[in-house]
Amino acid sequence: FFFFIHPPFQMTTKVRSSKFRHLIGKPMQLRDCYGDVTCGNISSESTVIKANEDFFAVPWNQPGSICVVPLTQHGAVPEDTPLVVNINNDSETVAVNEFNFSTHDNCLLAIAGQDGSAGVVRIPESGLTQSITKSELRVQASDKRLLGVDWHPLASGVFFTTAADKTVTFWDAEANGSELFKLPSVHKGLLTSTCWNYDGSQLATCAKDKMVRIFDPRSSSLVAETTCHTSPKSSRVQWMSKADILITTGFTRTNERELAAFDPRKLGERLSTHKLPSSSSTSMLFEDCDNSILFVAGKGDGSILFFEIESDSPCIHPLSEYKSNTPQNGMTLLPKKSCNVQACEIARVLKLSGTRVEPIRIEVPRQESSFFQDDIYPDTWDLKPTMNASEWVGGANGARNLVSLDPSA
Repeated sequence: FFFFIHPPFQMTTKVRSSKFRHLIGKPMQLRDCYGDVTCGNISSESTVIKANEDFFAVPWNQPGSICVVPLTQHGAVPEDTPLVVNINNDSETVAVNEFNFSTHDNCLLAIAGQDGSAGVVRIPESGLTQSITKSELRVQASDKRLLGVDWHPLASGVFFTTAADKTVTFWDAEANGSELFKLPSVHKGLLTSTCWNYDGSQLATCAKDKMVRIFDPRSSSLVAETTCHTSPKSSRVQWMSKADILITTGFTRTNERELAAFDPRKLGERLSTHKLPSSSSTSMLFEDCDNSILFVAGKGDGSILFFEIESDSPCIHPLSEYKSNTPQNGMTLLPKKSCNVQACEIARVLKLSGTRVEPIRIEVPRQESSFFQDDIYPDTWDLKPTMNASEWVGGANGARNLVSLDPSA
């Protein structure tokens, strides 16, 4: 008689399939980089470098100034380059704590100042030929220093400021900077991060009181709040558009870096947690909203981690990572139209490292890329406003205009 003995039962771990599983980062050649970028001081919460389709901007080493560089102007930034100088209504040069380009107008830049004022400056379409010292608009947002300033994604001219007195105030740049409303005073720590949801109806915030909150700005109401991370160190929030999931990053009580996922409809329950590589640096979060991909870059780290985010638990799915020996002290994501679709490039980041700004292409490796790959290029947002401030204040929620990236369309 022969006895057949079954081999021991082995469990197999099924690898999650994803077309983005093997994303690769490709730094562009030196001739496509920008050099002699001598940055000045800015808030530690800032991503430091900002960009749109036409320009990138960084705080300059001359006090109270910002350097705005056309993306077509590769190579070294001239020593005598013209600057945007943040001068208030009392003709004083004011330190810049944060700044952001308008979502809809590539030439409009909002600046948050140390004196509590916010200025809106217009950049010439072809770039600066002389320094700008006069704001198109200036509002005295607070008696305390400003921490941040940013724009509404869909309502033309709407921007908001965050201040050291923990106030968040909304303004209409197209109505002489008139105040629209304030968020309720519930933050018990300084704000470290803000992010809009997809249609701009709600705003998420993170603060040093270890809380993530969701607000409805138009009714000046707090919708929900919960603890996001147990350490009082800086935390950040990214509202993932397609998945409609909040991702926060911060530290545990034992100083471990982590990502956490929350459902904005049931904010009190953490959906999942993902531990990040050990480091003391705070993480910057960026989103490819077309493909629901999250880019995580630690300040002072050389790597960029890629994650795919879904609405169903565990929500956070690690992909590959981009590794580099040069640490980043700032980073920004360029608009989708900057990508080369024929190379299957789904994102392009600008990495500020020392005195160099280096573009990095994030690509999906495909053997055949001669035709348009519509599975990785869904229609994308055209970055145009869908309403004005009064329509938004009145309750409108305009859907984003989507356009195809197909070159033959």
